[in-house]
Amino acid sequence: MRFLSLIILAALGACTAADVQPTEPREEIAAAPTWSFAEQASALRARSCPDGVSFRRAESISIDVIEAERGSPGARDLNLSGMSLVGAWHLESESGFGGLSGLDVMRSGSLLAIADNGKFVWIGTDPDTGTPDGTGSMAYMHDGDGNVWSDKLAADAEGLSFRDGLALVSFERDHRVEAYDLEGCGAAARAALVGRLDAVVDGNRLGDNRGPEALALTGDQLSLGFEVHRSGGSPIGDLREDGTLNNLRRTDQPALYMLTGMDAADGLTAKIFRAYDPVQGPRGQVQVESAKGLIAEAKLKKPLPVDNYEGIAIGKAPSGQTRIWLISDDNFSNSQRTLLLALDLDPAS
Repeated sequence: MRFLSLIILAALGACTAADVQPTEPREEIAAAPTWSFAEQASALRARSCPDGVSFRRAESISIDVIEAERGSPGARDLNLSGMSLVGAWHLESESGFGGLSGLDVMRSGSLLAIADNGKFVWIGTDPDTGTPDGTGSMAYMHDGDGNVWSDKLAADAEGLSFRDGLALVSFERDHRVEAYDLEGCGAAARAALVGRLDAVVDGNRLGDNRGPEALALTGDQLSLGFEVHRSGGSPIGDLREDGTLNNLRRTDQPALYMLTGMDAADGLTAKIFRAYDPVQGPRGQVQVESAKGLIAEAKLKKPLPVDNYEGIAIGKAPSGQTRIWLISDDNFSNSQRTLLLALDLDPAS
C-alpha cells in the first residue's frame, strides 16, 4: 500500500510541476541617489537656523602664535616636492583649546577648525602676510534641539567642509554627517542631519575610532574618507542619501599610514595621512593631485615639524599661489602641540 501511495504522489507531483510557471527574475533594488549640496543646502540651512533662533557670536579668544621649527633647507628639499614650507606655528590658547581635527578656509581667508570634543574654532589670519594673527573664537556645537552634545560618543567631530556659510561636519563613534548654518545663526546653529552612515564600509564594519576622519565637497558631491588601511590604501566614497557610499575607491600611501583629512578646490584634491610608532614617532604625508595625477607631495618627519596632523585645507597665499594648510590634533596633551603649517605649491605645479 505504501508503494502504491508513493506512485500516486509522484504522479500528482509530475502533473503539478508541469503547471508551475517559472518565477520572474527578482528586480535589483535601485541604489539611493547620490547626495547633492545644491539640492540639500537650503533645507539644511532651514533646519539648522530655524525661525525664532537668533544669530549668536562665538566667544572671542586670544591665540599665542609661536614660530615652530621648519627643518633645514636640505631636509625640506629632500622631503618636499612641488611645494614649499613657508610657515610653521605652534598655537596656544586658553583652557579648552586643542583637539583640532578638521580644517577649512573661509571666504575672508581666515580658518575654521573643528575640535573632537564638539567645538568650532575660528583662527584669524592676516590678509597681507598670510600668517595667523593671534585672534580667534570658539563655540560648542549643538544638537538638533539646541543643546550642547552630551558626551564624546555624540561630539567626536573629525572632518570639515565649509561652503557658502554652511559647515558640514563628519563624526565618528556615532558615524554621521551634520550641517551647521554658521552664516545664518553663528554659534547658535543647530545640527541638521545630512546622513547617518551605513555600519559597513568596504566590506568591513566601522570601528568606533575608525570612522569618517576625512570629508570634502567635490563639486556637489560629499566624499568621505576613512581612517583604516585596507589592501591598497584607505577607502573613500561619495555619500548617497541613505548613508551608503557610491564610487568606492582607495588611496595610495605607504603601509602604516592612514587617511585623516582631505579637501577639494579649484580642480585639486589634497589629502593628509598620518602614522605613528614608538621608534620613529609621529609622521605625516601630504598628497596634492590634479587631473594630471600627483603634482605635489610632502613627507613630514623630523627635523621638519611633526605632530598628529588631521586637518587639511586648500586656500590662497597673498601672492596668489595655492596654499595647503595643515593643522594637528594635540589630543589635549601637554606632550603634544597644535601645529599650523602653510605649504605653498610651486608655480610650475
